[in-house]
Parts: sequence; C-alpha cells; structure tokens
Amino acid sequence: MTAFMPEQAMQRFLDRMMDQSPQVRRLVIGVSGGLDSTVLLHLLHTLTSRHGRELLAVHVHHGLSPHADHWMAHVTSVCDKWQIPLQVHKVAVERVASLEAAARAARYQAFAASVVEGDALLLAQHEDDQAETLLFRLMRGAGVTGLGAMHEAGELASPGNPAVPLWRPLLAVARLSLLHYAQEHDLAWVDDESNHDARYARNFLRNDILPTLREHWPAVTQVLAATAGRMQEADALLQEMAAGMAADCIDGQHRLQVSPVLALSAPRQRLLLRFWLQQQSFLLPDEAMLERIRGEVMMAREDAAPLVCWEGCEIRRYRQHLYAMPPLPEVSADWQAEWMLAEPLLLPDGRELSASLPAGVGLADCHVGFRKGGESLRGHGMTHDLKKLLQASGIPPWERERLPLVFSGGELMAVAGTALRSSLLHEAVRFSLCDVTCPMEK
Repeated sequence: MTAFMPEQAMQRFLDRMMDQSPQVRRLVIGVSGGLDSTVLLHLLHTLTSRHGRELLAVHVHHGLSPHADHWMAHVTSVCDKWQIPLQVHKVAVERVASLEAAARAARYQAFAASVVEGDALLLAQHEDDQAETLLFRLMRGAGVTGLGAMHEAGELASPGNPAVPLWRPLLAVARLSLLHYAQEHDLAWVDDESNHDARYARNFLRNDILPTLREHWPAVTQVLAATAGRMQEADALLQEMAAGMAADCIDGQHRLQVSPVLALSAPRQRLLLRFWLQQQSFLLPDEAMLERIRGEVMMAREDAAPLVCWEGCEIRRYRQHLYAMPPLPEVSADWQAEWMLAEPLLLPDGRELSASLPAGVGLADCHVGFRKGGESLRGHGMTHDLKKLLQASGIPPWERERLPLVFSGGELMAVAGTALRSSLLHEAVRFSLCDVTCPMEK
C-alpha cells in the first residue's frame, strides 16, 4: 500500500489517462467549493501545461442548505480568480427517504447536462471516501461488485447522449494530504454543515466509526481502500468467467437458454444471471429475487407462464428461453382505431404503426385492433387459425396479445411486427412497428 501526495497522484494519473484517451479535449471538474474539489480544481489549474486541455468547472446548487448561495458565490469567485469557465446548475432535490441518494442523482444529472463528446468528467473523491463507501456497502450486504466501491476510471452515461469518461484521480490520496496541500497553497474553501449530521449514514461512518477504528488501526482507510481495489480485481475476473459462460448460454436476441444454464452450479447460475441483466442495463435484483428466478422461472414447466418482476424489469420464460424486459404497459383487447394509413398510428402502449404502400395500392375501411380470440388469416387458398400461426412462429404469449392486427373490410390482412399476412394483401404493402423514441429492429 502506497500513499500518494496530491501532486504526485495527479501527475501520474494525467500522464496515464492522457496517453490512453487522446480523444479527450476538455476536462470538466465537479466543484462544490469544499476542500476536496477545491484542491482538485487547483491541481488541474496549475498542471495545465502538463495535460494541455481546456478546463470547465461545474457547480451544482442543490438549494438544501441556507448557505447554498454563499457556496455558489465562493465557487464563482475562485473560478474568476483562476480564469476557469464555470457552469452553475440549480436543481430541485426531491425530499424522499434517502435525501443523500436524491441529491447525488440530481448532481449527476447536472453533470451529464454539462458534458459533451470529447469531455472527461473529474470528481474529487479520495481515499477516505473510498473507505467509507466500502464500509457503507458492506453494511448493506453488497457482493464483490459492490465492495469494489468507486473506480478510478469509469463512464458517465445519460439517455440520448454518448458516454464520457468519468475520472477520480485522487482515490489514492488521503484527505489529510489534501488538507495539507490546501494549507500550503493558501486555498480557501467552504464547509457543508450537513457533513456533521449523524442522521446520514455516510456522516456516521466518517465522523464516528472511522475515527474509532483509526485508534486501533491507524492505516484503516488505506487498508480499506486497498481492499476495494482487490475486490475490483476479483470482480473483473468474475466478469471474464461470466462472459465465457454467456457465449454458451445467451443467444443473439439476449435470451437466456435454460438447458445450459441448469447444467451450471448454483453460484455460476447466479453469476451468469447478474451478468445477463447487467449487459441489458437492468437494476440488479437482491438475492431473494435471484433465487425466485432460479426456482420459479428456470424450473417452471414449458407450458407455464412464470413472471418475476422488480423495479424496471420483468423476467419471463417461454419454452427454453428466459426473457428480461422493461415492464409491459397494459393494452385492452377492446381497443381499436380507424386508420387512414397515410399517417402513422399511435398505439395505446406508446408504439407507432406505419404503412408503406406502392402507388395505386390502398386498403379500404382499414382499422387496427388487438387479439380478442378466434381470428383467422387467409393464405394459399386456406384459412388458418391465428392462434396456431402465432404459436408455430415461436412468438411468446405476452407478445401475441400486443401485436396490432390490421383489418380491411372486416378481414384480417396482416399481423404487424411479424411476417404473418393475408394472401389477399398486395405483396408490396409493408407495415412497420416501432417505439416512438426507439425503433424496434424486426
């Protein structure tokens, strides 16, 4: 375990990351006005000749403290003095059970609004923060991934925007070293009074638990931070193992194949399930929910319709595959709408149906609805039961009920989103089904 001084840590970090990330043209620094972020901003300001990148400071005004305006004025003054451009975001933090988590979410949303492609976001978390994070997650029962705590380099991703690098160059630096640096350089900073409120879990760990541990183990923060690093390494090895299993168990449609998964040991099954969900950006379930997936879904009969769900995710099974998907909005079998075909039709679940018609071809008395049961489709001189056609096509039950049926003159012409169509329909007519915000590949 090696303790680094702020300048040494920053220089090593910049030399390594600037070489690895030539696409980064601007460094965006989250600046609260406190000790940590003030030191980070000063280091980057004084090392401009070393990194050669433009700087942008971002301050988030949460409005939670009566001193918030003073903090904003202080950051503005510092940035003016050092001639660093500054963006200020005033955010509204919902006062929910976990105010810390809500403020953090609002802060990261503000950061995401400031960065563009070619930026890297730098935050001032340090070794003591890393130790607190490890203890905090340990108390919440985290596994290897969670106990890896914060990573020195990661990504900041936001909907609709490209991910940008997220860097924490001071993770190997103790807070006491940051304090000495600030005093040596005569830096001024502000203190957040909420940091002393023991009602917040992190403050309790920082102000009550770690000082007590430090009396018995003076290097406790350094030891815990090093442990987090070893957990990150162990997690990377587990991810490599999971990726190897995924090649045999996950198909090209992101479906989990039941048979090869059942051949794995229980720990490997749980590892693969987490990997599968992470690859699709779903919130990971707790251990009890994982066991329900293994017991209720993977072991279900092929003709059953098991469902396990938690925030933002549903797990279903059809035949020999498991599907992970966002919760499906309800649709009514009684819904129907007349459709002129010239304009896309908005469906009640937010999807959009559109038609491509060759010149001179049209459909009279066209309307769209969902399955009620008993529908049939004409083809090759015969009339086929739609239910059997959908089963033969391997379409899962929950999708069958959501497929828009296009009728003309009272006769079913096509099942949008599938290849099923009436032989009476002109071969050049095409129907496209997509989400309004994200087209579905069909």
